[in-house]
Amino acid sequence: MSNIGPKRVICIDAQSADETLGQATYAPGYGLQTYVVQGNGTTSSGVITFEEASWGPSAAGVPAQDYTGTWSAITTVNASDVSGGAQKFVHISATANAYTRPRISTIIGGGGTISVFLHAESE
Repeated sequence: MSNIGPKRVICIDAQSADETLGQATYAPGYGLQTYVVQGNGTTSSGVITFEEASWGPSAAGVPAQDYTGTWSAITTVNASDVSGGAQKFVHISATANAYTRPRISTIIGGGGTISVFLHAESE
């Protein structure tokens, strides 16, 4: 696919709870994926994991089937890196026929929360 996007998706909105799942996004067609982790208030501890999984099959008009197993980790961000409203960008390479998502994998400490946004566009 080409000439898709750009789009901005709010994947996680001001959350701190352990195992909060962000919105999954279909990767093909969006070869340029950048997640933005933003701290809201003081975030002294916690981890956000970016993951991918194969879902499917999907067909025209039929949504992909949810994968309920353990997703494969791509990378992580420490919540302390975005304390006080800072942002950290995570660039994801295109993944053939898979979905990507953020997940709060360790509770966010310090009293603040994090938000995660996805900026996606075709190459």
